Amino acid sequence: MKYPHAGIAAIMIISILFGAYLAPFFKENDVQAFNNPDDIMNIVQVFVIIIIFTAFILLIARYRENTLKYIILATIFFTSITIFQALFITLPYSFFISVVISALFFILLYKYPEWYVIDIFSIIIAGGIAAIFAISLSTWLIILLMVIMAVYDALSVYKTKHMIKLAESVTSQNLPLLVIFPKKKGYSYLKESKFGEERDAVYMGLGDIIIPGMLAVNVSLFSTTALIFTLAGIMAGFIILMKLIDRGPQPGLPYLNSGAILGYAIYVILAQIYPHLLQ
Repeated sequence: MKYPHAGIAAIMIISILFGAYLAPFFKENDVQAFNNPDDIMNIVQVFVIIIIFTAFILLIARYRENTLKYIILATIFFTSITIFQALFITLPYSFFISVVISALFFILLYKYPEWYVIDIFSIIIAGGIAAIFAISLSTWLIILLMVIMAVYDALSVYKTKHMIKLAESVTSQNLPLLVIFPKKKGYSYLKESKFGEERDAVYMGLGDIIIPGMLAVNVSLFSTTALIFTLAGIMAGFIILMKLIDRGPQPGLPYLNSGAILGYAIYVILAQIYPHLLQ
């Protein structure tokens, strides 16, 4: 297929916009991770959970690789129930509907984890998680977390390289922790070569959508213009990242987070100059 990078960019935008759509529902129904969005200990908890979760996946992948798939799918199954329940909160039997839809996705991901199945589910999961944290953290804490995560991502790719190992585990098990867009027709994720070899698709981890997406979804709650500027910044960072990716594995968050923060900063500056224009 032509322009696979544009395909990944479109998936990112759709997922973030879906998160922006979900956020008001989550806020109205109190579906949030923390009671006090301004408590700095919130991001400490998030970072510690990310470290522990990453270490756990790497440990399982090393000693019980076949078990890893079931653990990840189970975790995503329960996460998806929360997202779908908030989405269908106004319908009768919303919990039952959410369980059924999540179970159907679980079966699809287990039996037939083809790239388009994974992409559809990843859009929903990434948008939902971004929305949860967008309403659970204040804007300044999200920006602080983004800076911390960008540094961590760079170190984990360039220094410790454990993020590359994590990507290998995810692709070898066909896990729905990434988005995929083919470079050619007839591509099958189930038959893809090993991570690091010449591939027929472009990959991006869900964290590269969720982390910068949190800021975009957060600012969308008070300004559509702020969302547009932040999304534009993310896309600028994405373009730079894609130009570098041919050199080998690259950390996405330093570029995507920087773009998001810069886009939002430009909005804030322009809003001071043209307060009536940027509502």
